[in-house]
Amino acid sequence: MLTGPLTWLNFQRVVWQARRRTRALPDPGPRDIVLIPCWRRPEFLWHCLDNLTRAQQIDTVHVVFRADTGFAPENLEVIRAFAHRLPSHEVQLPDRCPYRRLKQSANVLLGYLRAAAAAHRHVFLIEEDVMVARDFLAWHRAVHAVAGPLFCSIAVSNPHRTSVPGAEPESYYLCSGEYCSYGVCFDRSVLQALVAPHVRASYLWRPKPYLRRHFPDSRVSLKFVEQDGLIRRIQEHSGLPIAYPCLPRAYDAGFYGYNRPGGVPGPAHSRRAVLGDIIYDRERLRALSAPKFADQCVPIDLEPPAWRVQRRVEPAAAVPADGRTGAPLPGRAA
Repeated sequence: MLTGPLTWLNFQRVVWQARRRTRALPDPGPRDIVLIPCWRRPEFLWHCLDNLTRAQQIDTVHVVFRADTGFAPENLEVIRAFAHRLPSHEVQLPDRCPYRRLKQSANVLLGYLRAAAAAHRHVFLIEEDVMVARDFLAWHRAVHAVAGPLFCSIAVSNPHRTSVPGAEPESYYLCSGEYCSYGVCFDRSVLQALVAPHVRASYLWRPKPYLRRHFPDSRVSLKFVEQDGLIRRIQEHSGLPIAYPCLPRAYDAGFYGYNRPGGVPGPAHSRRAVLGDIIYDRERLRALSAPKFADQCVPIDLEPPAWRVQRRVEPAAAVPADGRTGAPLPGRAA
């Protein structure tokens, strides 16, 4: 699993430095941070940025592009094309990672740690194939303001549940054990206190033994060992809830890519145009998505109705999509 002693030592140092800075949690920076991991789908990145740069409050964030190992150089061209629409941004090139299986997980987790050390308060994660609504940033901030301490908020439709409350733009609900990595927002202190302690070489090197040792009672299958599986276990044991919107503010448009076969042929500008004809069309996107992802790849209204204040609603006891029985978390009404 290791590519060489020097690479291993250098990466150990990178992880140690990121953990050390996050543990210190310096004074807040001037802006919240949006992390965008990007790999080999510049056509998706173009549409992701086209939507993000139209979002309310975009002028208040710093966008950090986390290039994954082996990223397509065309990603840099897309970023340059949107530079004038981004108030503040940077590109962080990948650290050479010796752990082949979890290279992309390491990229996301180290991005979280670095962002937590520099953010004003919130750290958002938007993967390159996630399309966000105009009030994406505003919704996350509003729900953190009224819901009390949260593990995180997630803006997509909950992929773990088959039943959720009605689609009201001013309503959200709380749950536990139902994390996913699409359109997430963390308070920087949660990343510091709960996530950073597990960003270790021992996890990245041998994830299954690490997860067995640190989360022996977890209900999450050991099939899920990458960063989202780790974070789901952390949330499960944290006692802090996740907030989901009753009306989603983002959706996963990635009908091909990492672990999903397929693609769009042609040069970059052609792929971008073809993609635009697919990812905003409910029927075409569902038809082209693999069956297990079809319920996630559902376009939403990117210009949702106006609202003033988010309020919590209590979902009825539901059967999550993974088959476990679930019930709403007890807690404060907001």
